[in-house]
Amino acid sequence: MNKYLSLICLLYLLTASAVGAFPFHPKQKKQLVVATYTYGDNDRLGNIQPIARDMAKALGATLYLKSYPTVGELVAGIRNGEADVAVMNTFGYLLLQTDPEPAIVSLAALEVPADAPHTYTSCLIASKNSGIRSVEDLRNNPKAYSLVFAGRHSTSGNLIPRLYLGSLGIMDPEKQLKEVDFLNSHALALQEVIDGTSDVAALGTGEYEKLLASGKLKEGDVTLLWQSENIPQGPVVCKATMPACQQKKLLKVLLQAHDKNPEAILQLKRAWTEAHEARTFVPVQEAYYQSVIGLSGSRANFRKLLEQHL
Repeated sequence: MNKYLSLICLLYLLTASAVGAFPFHPKQKKQLVVATYTYGDNDRLGNIQPIARDMAKALGATLYLKSYPTVGELVAGIRNGEADVAVMNTFGYLLLQTDPEPAIVSLAALEVPADAPHTYTSCLIASKNSGIRSVEDLRNNPKAYSLVFAGRHSTSGNLIPRLYLGSLGIMDPEKQLKEVDFLNSHALALQEVIDGTSDVAALGTGEYEKLLASGKLKEGDVTLLWQSENIPQGPVVCKATMPACQQKKLLKVLLQAHDKNPEAILQLKRAWTEAHEARTFVPVQEAYYQSVIGLSGSRANFRKLLEQHL
């Protein structure tokens, strides 16, 4: 009896010591990295946090937010696998989507209704002092005029107006115009033509409309040369390697955000003013952006144009 009791005690001690040597650690939660890019002095992390928090919760993951200084650096980070999810602009998304093997899958984008008072468009505006009265003046003598783009990585302040200039025969503004410059602000681009520092500015129409509405600018102060059709908003994307079941969970969060977390939609609209009139997310794929891709004539031409600026 004593022998059996001694054996049981020995086994108990061995088991206890084994448990002490190899303590149980609960499985750590996966981290979800959600990234975006900085505009002006706003890193936009506070703006993407509400929707990012909902996405992390849906996957049972912890959340890490990251803002890259430029769209170009965001694109590079995504290609390097540094982000699981990203809130992008149209320019950066289209460059990634034209990669031979895209690193991302588009989930959804905020959609501005076609009948909204203020939609997302691009425009070309001429200084009163430039003497330009129509796009024909620019087409006929581009070497006489200077042009400022609102941003090198901007959809409405570079990509769309550049495609339009190409349709006028100005395929390479940097070589065909007198001078070309890039800013990092639609407001500053507009101010340049108001002041007469530049002859023409390419920017988002929203900035022009905002200044008109404020009374600080009158229609005769500058000349609106051209305004684009509606531009689709940039999407929320995820890694192409993310399991399909997780992609579906993230898409569900986005499509239900206007009901379940309207503050998340509001915060995004505060950071992306071109989405000011948007109400909901809609699921998107590459075909959603075909109206933009088609402006270049071919996919190869489109990618070449994008690569020049990233």
